[in-house]
Amino acid sequence: MDKAYASSLTIPDISEWQGKLSTSQVRKLKKQVSFIINRRQYGIYRQDKFASSNTKLYQKFHIPFGEYDFATFHNYQEAKSEAREFYYRSNKHTKFYVLDYEQNNMKYGNTNTAVSDWYREMRKFTSKKIIFYSYQEFAIKYANHARKNFDGQWIANYTKKPTIKSDLWQYTDKKYIPALKQAVDSSEITNPNKNVTWWISNTLF
Repeated sequence: MDKAYASSLTIPDISEWQGKLSTSQVRKLKKQVSFIINRRQYGIYRQDKFASSNTKLYQKFHIPFGEYDFATFHNYQEAKSEAREFYYRSNKHTKFYVLDYEQNNMKYGNTNTAVSDWYREMRKFTSKKIIFYSYQEFAIKYANHARKNFDGQWIANYTKKPTIKSDLWQYTDKKYIPALKQAVDSSEITNPNKNVTWWISNTLF
């Protein structure tokens, strides 16, 4: 795919809310996205219903993708356990891993420490990029220190471009995708030093 063309395409967030994608949908999707970010799990106890099926189709049609863990951990130990489970469940063809941290479920302990523990646990298993995701206000309040350790930051703000450091900006939850015939969360690259090629290359090194 031409890099300039790829950079102009959408970058959707896909989960079980979009349903189990069909071969026909993914074949069409290939021409409409730069890459996909797919939910793998909702915390440690709930795997996304269609993550395995959907990522296998992305793989089949050579669509680059990343995977994310919607965090629900309650303490430091759960943060590490959730990271391990996420890694083992993931499709190993993923280009990067994401911590989606947008709910504070901590029953005790410091949120920044828990996020750092999640990151360090993931780093034990992979040299691929590890990305931090959250809404701007939440990122500042609950992970302002820890998020800076990640290889990239994906920040959601639907009213304006993030004013904190961001490499990927989730700017809408209403981007219509013709291949899916529905609207989804969508993002665009904001850091020219981390272009499409950076996101879809396998490792940092």
